[in-house]
Amino acid sequence: MAACKEGRKPESAQVKSAVKDWFEWARRERIVIAMSGEVVYTPDGEAVELQEMMRRFGVQK
Repeated sequence: MAACKEGRKPESAQVKSAVKDWFEWARRERIVIAMSGEVVYTPDGEAVELQEMMRRFGVQK
């Protein structure tokens, strides 16, 4: 509630937004092709934990 009163997104919404932004960037770069829960899939079909991929490939805007 404090976040709403202060006019900012709640922390969980900020995290989800960061994941969404990263995934969209990674998909445009052909690093990943799909995501299911906390797992992303590479073009060669490998399933990798989302956090591991975000660590390996930071957003390069």
